[in-house]
Amino acid sequence: MKKILVFDKGGRKKRLNLIKKEKAPKDFLQGINFLKSKGLNIEHLSSIKSYKQTFLSKIGNLIEEFFCKISNIGIRPLSVFQFEKKIKASDYVVSLTDGFSISLGFYYYFINKKSSIKLAGGFHRLSDFDRKLSPLIKSIYHIILRKSLSRLDYIFFYGKADQINSIKNFKIPEFKTHIIKFGVDTKFWEPTNKSTFNSDYLFSIGQDPARDFDTLLKVNTTKKIHIHTNLLKKRDDQKFKITNGNYYKYSNSYTDLKIRELYQNSFAVIIPLKDVFQPSGYSVTLQSMSCGKPVILTLTKGLWAPSYFKNNKNCILVCPYKEKEIEEAIEKLSNDKNLYSQISRNSRLTIEKYFSTEVANMATLKLFKMFN
Repeated sequence: MKKILVFDKGGRKKRLNLIKKEKAPKDFLQGINFLKSKGLNIEHLSSIKSYKQTFLSKIGNLIEEFFCKISNIGIRPLSVFQFEKKIKASDYVVSLTDGFSISLGFYYYFINKKSSIKLAGGFHRLSDFDRKLSPLIKSIYHIILRKSLSRLDYIFFYGKADQINSIKNFKIPEFKTHIIKFGVDTKFWEPTNKSTFNSDYLFSIGQDPARDFDTLLKVNTTKKIHIHTNLLKKRDDQKFKITNGNYYKYSNSYTDLKIRELYQNSFAVIIPLKDVFQPSGYSVTLQSMSCGKPVILTLTKGLWAPSYFKNNKNCILVCPYKEKEIEEAIEKLSNDKNLYSQISRNSRLTIEKYFSTEVANMATLKLFKMFN
């Protein structure tokens, strides 16, 4: 049987015990344990590993850090080199994060061309890699990324728009590309039994740069808006409460139980997004809807599954950068209890039918069977 080496961003070991105690969801496992249970020979590792402290590695690390700071996708060939023995002993290497995916392609295109290892890279925001780059650096990075992507044998996306735009921008053969279906743990992210129609706060959460908290901070409503993010400074006044936290620094953030409680007890969850191709906000959207919450979601060009999100049916969709539309959505829900209940009920049903971990696991199993 083929040996598959899978890399993610980490945090897995710290949460496995919490899952056993029903204190954390299975979302972040991305179906890997399920794939193992179906007989696939998988070793699951974190791509985050401290470099050996040699003189050359220190110099290399400084160079990598510099280029990572000026780009949206960090190219770290040293991180791949650290795992070379493990990689050589595998038949397929799969990365589930943008930075490590492009680092794999870079390393085996520019540094170790002779290797015949099969590589698969997953991307959350490949189309938007150049958002913060100057025109000169952008053209250089585009060439590097195109060469690196050409070395990957399989390329996975989490959203259709990102897939289509990346194929066009980087001249990727369509047959190499696939969609990863994301799902959430509906047994963990569950609705509360009590009515939250009279709740006095709205909740918003997210860390990625595609979050449009600037627009959300302009929203005027009688309900307090609680934002949990590391992108803004802490604040607590009459209109906003801003708390800080990061998914990967579990000890310094809210627990999953606390986040679930904030979802459950909020009036609604707001997910404000910049108009990017990145399928941003999908995990928060699905978790909130699984908890039976009305979600106010920005309709971006990168909405990952547009056919499943129906305005005023299972969510409320608003245009990008329009705080007035967010205000109108809050008012609409506040003035119509039947609509509020209908969206709450339909949001949960949508997740159970199309976006549960069970549904996502079967889709991922079909994808990974290509490797055997």
